[in-house]
Amino acid sequence: MRRKRMSLHSQIIIGILTVILAGFIALSLFIWRATSPYSTARRAAISIAKEKTELKTPTAFDLATTDSTNYSLLGKTEQGQEIGVLIPKNGGNLTVVDLSEGVKADTLKADNTTSIVLALYKDQPVWQVNSHEGFKLYDFKTGKELL
Repeated sequence: MRRKRMSLHSQIIIGILTVILAGFIALSLFIWRATSPYSTARRAAISIAKEKTELKTPTAFDLATTDSTNYSLLGKTEQGQEIGVLIPKNGGNLTVVDLSEGVKADTLKADNTTSIVLALYKDQPVWQVNSHEGFKLYDFKTGKELL
């Protein structure tokens, strides 16, 4: 019995689809590997904050680097109070900030602002305002520009 051979057209289509599938798999693995450290740090920071503070519902997570590097979490307690939790990257004491006691982050936002992150600068809470030109630090309590 004779076997039918695939046409050249079918072979080309199967080859192109195979290359596209391999490219998609490679891109997916690259993205997964690239975001894995961030996701791991986020999960660990949320776990630590929930265990050691009154944080119940995290709403924002970021990495803040000034004179030290901290994981910054914003969220709410069970009573609905908004708090910020700053966790040193290299371990140490957590800093819990009552967000109602300082300047609101939205008041510091400018047209070119990309993000506003709660951070520590000289062991005091600050708002780190990131933009396309760089970043500025504002005192958490007064809103005065520090850097």
